[in-house]
Amino acid sequence: CGEGYPKIESISKKNYKEFNLTKRVDIIERYYKPVDAYDDIDRACKEHDICFMEHGKEAKICNDKIVNMLTKTRNEFDKDRDNNITKRQCSNLAFDISSVFHTIFSPADDEDSIFDFGMLMFNGAITATNKMGQEAIDTLSSHPPRYPPKGVKCNVK
Repeated sequence: CGEGYPKIESISKKNYKEFNLTKRVDIIERYYKPVDAYDDIDRACKEHDICFMEHGKEAKICNDKIVNMLTKTRNEFDKDRDNNITKRQCSNLAFDISSVFHTIFSPADDEDSIFDFGMLMFNGAITATNKMGQEAIDTLSSHPPRYPPKGVKCNVK
């Protein structure tokens, strides 16, 4: 999950934004679909990448899609979070990624009012501050880390 994954090399060296929809769909079929998601959180990220490839990075529908997918995934992790530390860590990870897409990365478009844009900026600042606070607490506390260790998969089942 992250920028530059999967790595897409265009023979023409063009940016994918310069391709028409048919070519972008071809890229999705050749590069994105064959890559298996690492876990359930990565599956949401993969679907988000495919949405952006198909609709463009300014498509609010893509950020809404990942927020909805991660919210459902988090709700599944939360069903067993009190009995399973990995489920709690995965729930935290799904929530934090979702929060970022819901606030910081959520683009404002021409249909949004200045109030909506102001709320976006305000919520983005709160999200970033909350994340820094959680990291400080994790560093100082004896509790398990907020997120699962490297190599641990976040699968609902």
